[in-house]
Amino acid sequence: MLNNGWLPSRRKFKFSTKLIIALSTANILISSITGIITYRIHLSLFNEEVSRQYYMTTEQILAQLDSRVNDMYRITDYITLNPSVSQAVMEQTEQSGSYERMKLEQMLDKEIYQVRLDAPEIMGIRIYDLKGNILNLGSFSGQFNNLKSSYLNDMLTRLGPTGGEYVWSRAVESDFQQLNTPNVVLAGRLMRTMDLDTYGIMLILFNNSLFESHMKDLRIHEDAEAYLFDEEGRLLYLLNGPSNGEAPVLEDMPPMGNIVRKENGVSYMYTRQQSEKVGFTLVSKVSLAQIQSESRVILQVAVVSALASLVSLSIIITVISRMLLRPLGNLVRGMRHVRAGKFDTRIQIRSKDELGYLGESFNNMAEHIENLIYEIYERKINEKEAELKAIQAQLNPHFLSNTLGMFFWKFYMHGDERSARLINSLSEMLQYTLEPVQQMTTLRDEIRQINNYLEIQKERYPDSLTAEVRIPEEIMGCRVFRLLIQPIVENAFIHGFRNKKTDRRLVITGYVQSASEGAEPTLVLEICDNGSGMTQEMIDRILHLSSEPATNKRNRIGTGSIIRRIELEYGSPYGVEFESVIGKGTLVRLRLPYRLLESEEQ
Repeated sequence: MLNNGWLPSRRKFKFSTKLIIALSTANILISSITGIITYRIHLSLFNEEVSRQYYMTTEQILAQLDSRVNDMYRITDYITLNPSVSQAVMEQTEQSGSYERMKLEQMLDKEIYQVRLDAPEIMGIRIYDLKGNILNLGSFSGQFNNLKSSYLNDMLTRLGPTGGEYVWSRAVESDFQQLNTPNVVLAGRLMRTMDLDTYGIMLILFNNSLFESHMKDLRIHEDAEAYLFDEEGRLLYLLNGPSNGEAPVLEDMPPMGNIVRKENGVSYMYTRQQSEKVGFTLVSKVSLAQIQSESRVILQVAVVSALASLVSLSIIITVISRMLLRPLGNLVRGMRHVRAGKFDTRIQIRSKDELGYLGESFNNMAEHIENLIYEIYERKINEKEAELKAIQAQLNPHFLSNTLGMFFWKFYMHGDERSARLINSLSEMLQYTLEPVQQMTTLRDEIRQINNYLEIQKERYPDSLTAEVRIPEEIMGCRVFRLLIQPIVENAFIHGFRNKKTDRRLVITGYVQSASEGAEPTLVLEICDNGSGMTQEMIDRILHLSSEPATNKRNRIGTGSIIRRIELEYGSPYGVEFESVIGKGTLVRLRLPYRLLESEEQ
């Protein structure tokens, strides 16, 4: 029997395993072949796309440089053609002193203030007039003094045969008088009036940010290089220059366009373009190995995709197998439950195939068995329960009340007044509880039952219980709930005096609290004991349980029920308050509307 139950499970496990392994192997094989072919195709397309994108990036950067340098041309045109500037420069004399030059520099600085704001790349401007005077303009014009005079004279010599166009020169470390980082580019032009009369020479000192802010986008790899040449083929700026420190020459560079060239066994892709306006030539150089290294991501993605497909396929096979075999598993579990005696077991029918037919037949069989059991055995059980209830009904509360009355007279006739008094107190309490809880009563009747309860407790603790009721007679006619105080007093004995063997004290106090004008007075009842006390957590739990509806089928009268009855009947500001100290006792304060029963009846 064990083998019969184990063999189907074994075959199912083997079938699922074989299915998962076979399909996973096929998936790995297909994914591997597809991945290799896809990688080869994507590698070729990747190289072509990267070359095209790199060429377009170089073209855009060169266009931005062309536009920005052309802006520098227009800005210096504004200075050169400004009548105030040309007049001030030409009015200088050969004997102009330092004070006159300083005043002139301040005036010219104000004239070109907006220019320096529009072109923050300009560090300083130096103007040579035809009389040998030199004017330095700009906050960083002092950098001219750090340049060697031979470098500046070479620049002036190159400007001689020009017609007003720019001449560029890249400053290197050897061109500075002191050790300095070469991060500047020098440009110069002749200063001419509108009539093309030359009245001076202007040298402009640019920060390398003029070129670097645009060419930094070519730094796609750590070893990517870029070179910027002027119209004469002189190097102006280089990005990640060669490791040997030699400046490249434009004639050694490949022709225009995209060209792959090998250098020292390494393939490099060169991109060479020339700007339209200023004639700058931009040459970029990047290693193909670096570019192709990024294409390995495609191979990694293919491998990860294959693994993900394998895992996904395994999960799908497992889920589908469980879905197909779930009805059979539900049928087996249902049969086990019926064998264990749970004849109300039913299985859920999820399909209309053969397994669904088996499930429906099982449900019909279980229902038939359950009906047979109820018809045969339930009848006998009901008969026994009816007989038991009939016996229990004979001992009803009224019978107990009459019996207690008989005991009272019996004890009284024998002169045992103490026992007769206890029996009378118990009988009155029983008769009081037989009345409906919802029926209202007076505070006098409620206190009378409390006194009966205390009389009984005093017999239990004759020497260790002191109970006192302090309620004025004039408020005894107040209308209250039935069984309002007794549950709280009972809790004091059950919980408060649980660990207290001697000196048990209980005080019940009542008084009327006057209210503001137009408001109803409040009846305050306080039940105070010197028991073990409660923590704030216990008080919160009592208040929380009182807010939940009762789920017990019996009508229970407890502290939580009292709190809920007051809230439902009267609402705020009436209710129950707790004051308790661990080891010292508990005070329960009831706040009720002060309503006399006689006044309500009138």
